[in-house]
Amino acid sequence: MATNTEEDLTVHQDNNTDIEIPAEIKEKAQQFIDNYVAYLKDRTQAYVHRMAEAKPEAGEPVLAGGYQYWNCLTVGPIQFHRDPPYRPSKIIAAGEWTLMLGIVWINPANGPGGSLPGTIVLGGRTCRMSFETINLSAVANGPEKHKTINFPSPAKVVTPFRWVFRPADPGANPNLYETTLTADIVETGQPMAAFSTWHLDLDIEPGFLRLPTVAPQWQYDIPARFLVYRK
Repeated sequence: MATNTEEDLTVHQDNNTDIEIPAEIKEKAQQFIDNYVAYLKDRTQAYVHRMAEAKPEAGEPVLAGGYQYWNCLTVGPIQFHRDPPYRPSKIIAAGEWTLMLGIVWINPANGPGGSLPGTIVLGGRTCRMSFETINLSAVANGPEKHKTINFPSPAKVVTPFRWVFRPADPGANPNLYETTLTADIVETGQPMAAFSTWHLDLDIEPGFLRLPTVAPQWQYDIPARFLVYRK
């Protein structure tokens, strides 16, 4: 299971300052990540099937039959109120600790015609991962998080990338954000890149005005959205 380095223990706010994350928040975030990565590993075959049925343009290159070497997704945001199970929240008060989880998934199955699987093709290569955020309210760049890693050989099927942050005070008017995870192989030769078209929204949306209640669900081609307000 991939572990996080000390690089992950700081956060980037709107003003680009770094601050230390409390030990309790780091522990709760890591517990969630470990549990979710274990779930993905247990469901690898089902996940491969879902990805094979999804539109393939999000991660290049794509081989015959829609086979993908890799792809990525996002989960969250998650706020750590009280004890597990945590209540996810897309409405975040300024200054509250929040986790956004990114996953880089690498295909362990052989490609068409018995070609090498993604775990072999990407093994030993360098990947630059980024959470890219847009402040929709201000029509401007939002806070970001970047990390560069070297995949082992063979590469792991699931690589988590966590971003624990505390959003800055937006002022009198709330700010709406959208976040996408991107991944790019640094070495030249066989260019490879991907971005998160799948997002797991963990919020339960209560029904109103005869609209149905919506349970936590996978969303396709919708970035992770959250609102930051002054409490």
